Amino acid sequence: MEFTVYLDGNPTIREEGFFEAKVAKLQEQVTLLESNCAELVKTNEEISERCKELATRTPQWPKGYRPRRYKNNNQTNQGGNQRKFNGR
Repeated sequence: MEFTVYLDGNPTIREEGFFEAKVAKLQEQVTLLESNCAELVKTNEEISERCKELATRTPQWPKGYRPRRYKNNNQTNQGGNQRKFNGR
């Protein structure tokens, strides 16, 4: 886009040129933002597909890993082998 600069002092022509420059700058910014948005949409779709795949997959433990259940001390002492307090 070409701009013609008038130095005769006509304020309407200067104002139009000012706004034309603003419009050109904003159009460049819009095209840049549109391309960034397109890239973000593409990566978002890829990540959502990956999340769906990982969410539906059954978990696999590494070789040699055995999850252990730890007994809570309160649960083991509730059996019949607790000492009874006889008041002495």
